Amino acid sequence: MAKDKQPAPRRIRRLLRLAVLAVVVTAVVVPAGLGFFTTVLLINDSCGESSLTPADYGHRYEAITFEARAGGTVRGYFVYGAGVAEGGPYATIIRPPAGSSGRGSRLDEVDVLARHGYAVLTFESRPCAGMGAFTLGYKEVDEVADALDYVLSRDDVDPDRIGVLGFSSAGATSVMAAARLPQIRAVVAEGGYGDFAEGAVGMNTGDLLRPLEFIYKQSIGISYRLLVGLDIDKLSPLDVIDQIAPRPILLIYGTAESSLKGGRDQLAAAGDNAELWIVPGAGHGQYLKVAPEEYERRVIAFFDRVLSD
Repeated sequence: MAKDKQPAPRRIRRLLRLAVLAVVVTAVVVPAGLGFFTTVLLINDSCGESSLTPADYGHRYEAITFEARAGGTVRGYFVYGAGVAEGGPYATIIRPPAGSSGRGSRLDEVDVLARHGYAVLTFESRPCAGMGAFTLGYKEVDEVADALDYVLSRDDVDPDRIGVLGFSSAGATSVMAAARLPQIRAVVAEGGYGDFAEGAVGMNTGDLLRPLEFIYKQSIGISYRLLVGLDIDKLSPLDVIDQIAPRPILLIYGTAESSLKGGRDQLAAAGDNAELWIVPGAGHGQYLKVAPEEYERRVIAFFDRVLSD
């Protein structure tokens, strides 16, 4: 005798429950997994060393190394400012690396500074130095402190005329470093995030998908703690930028980059010592390319006002 079949309404309810469970699991697992892999990709980016050197821009330089308090040795270029007598003393700009880049990154901006008499110290990222993963800007503050120790050890550097200029994650690092290091007299921060957890990892979803974005962002925070050992809330120049006053800050962003809101938030939090230049039509990192004459005029005038003899 054939077994009685399960009543149709019961089968339908069972299938619906399974379908709902599958949707719920997918809605949690997919954004959580995406957050984890996003974090892995961000912090494990490979070294992006450039073959260019300051000599390609016509500048005299030294290939230098300095010791890192995190352990290891960091390579850099000390670029001499044009038109300054040999032996200095030089007003010096520390140029930390963005992301996992090397000591030869963004030398076009270094060229602008050096042509106007500023010595510039560039250096490689933690991945390039074999010092571990890129931490999105926080542990990199220690390398800025190491670079500062190095330039202060040189007889040809004026210890009262030291600034910092950073782009993207290094823009965030520059703000956080200046808040910690009073010897840094002036800060130019380009395109950095204001608060990483709040603004840099959003998915720009609508209200319908907001719960998925929440899971995604929470996953990034948890993954960052597990992989880096830090709370992601530490990635917040916005929280410390008010500690830099009265030292001046120049924030540079383009109208076409997503981090512009972070720039406006930092301007509001910093106080009267900060100014914001928004470059029309510029995307992330395109400030010098889009407005070369204005970039040179503004950045040099800013440093001259603070670091001149």
